[in-house]
Amino acid sequence: MAAGRCLKSANNAAVQGVVAVSEAQQIEKIRKHAADVGVLRDKLRYWDYTDVLTTHASLEQVNESINALNLVPQGFVTSKG
Repeated sequence: MAAGRCLKSANNAAVQGVVAVSEAQQIEKIRKHAADVGVLRDKLRYWDYTDVLTTHASLEQVNESINALNLVPQGFVTSKG
């Protein structure tokens, strides 16, 4: 997200947090930069990209498991892929 849009979003009262996703070294650089920007310092959250990938895989597995129960008629199941 571009810095300007990030700051604009962070100023919105409905926004509970802004998430920076990257690898550990880049996250540390972002954290240091954001320390001087009050609105970012207060709302910025950090998420290592490897955890994002693990979480995505886990959610995908959960979705497949739930779909395998055939609780939803075929016409209602949508698949993105």
